[in-house]
Amino acid sequence: MSPKPSPVRAGALLAAGLLLAACVSHLQEAKAAYSEAQDFARAYRTEQAVAAYKRARAEAWIEARRNPSAQAFLVLGMAEAGLGLWREAETSFVKAAGLGFEPGEAWASDVALLGLAVSFEELGIRDPALGVYENLLAKSAFKPVQLSAAQRYADLTLALALGLEEKEKARTLAGLVRSLEKLEAGDFACGLYHYLHSQAESHRGDYRRSYDEAVMARELGLPSEKILRDNDNQIVFCFDNLILGLPEAGRDVLTASHTAWTKRWGWKDARTPGWKEKPAKE
Repeated sequence: MSPKPSPVRAGALLAAGLLLAACVSHLQEAKAAYSEAQDFARAYRTEQAVAAYKRARAEAWIEARRNPSAQAFLVLGMAEAGLGLWREAETSFVKAAGLGFEPGEAWASDVALLGLAVSFEELGIRDPALGVYENLLAKSAFKPVQLSAAQRYADLTLALALGLEEKEKARTLAGLVRSLEKLEAGDFACGLYHYLHSQAESHRGDYRRSYDEAVMARELGLPSEKILRDNDNQIVFCFDNLILGLPEAGRDVLTASHTAWTKRWGWKDARTPGWKEKPAKE
């Protein structure tokens, strides 16, 4: 039984592939269909996205058979990832990496490695996936790959930490926080890094730091409405937890600061972001 397609997730993850330079007609057709699939995926038009990914895969397969190249197998792997065909995608990304890219296409090589890591993760091969994400975070100079690798690395690490004993969990989360702080130091204005840092601190139970990082993420901007909403919910969650543990004077200070932020963001009240319906009064 084939895995269910996941065009939204995989399309957003491998958006960097749209920058590939066109070479021949089938490759051009594959890239055009892939671009169309991403547009449909971003609009949550799943049926059309799947059809476009299938066209991209068919054209890329013809190109890869007639003129094997790293670019052809990269686009093929991206289309297969868009369809949730992770084992096939893994094979295509391995072939792309093995064939090698032209000088000046280091970013394309990084896209192939990212796709390979995602394929590993989706197939349940988590440790190698983490290793590739770590490598990309340390070495890739291509920002779209860095952002995707950071989010996948953080999400996977947090998921793995849930099953660990407390001592090992604390060590794992501390390592994740160090990695995220290093990313922030290199690009402090990146809201996504602060959002991920907030998530990690929340798992460590440091709601003050989590709140501050989430506020910073909100101010700097986030890459999608979904992440922004999740970050807003995190702000409310941390605020509620902080209020419970503060003396009256501390609660007043935090409430005043929080109210100022939420007014700035246009929230309906201290616990209701502008995009959220206000709960009915009991």
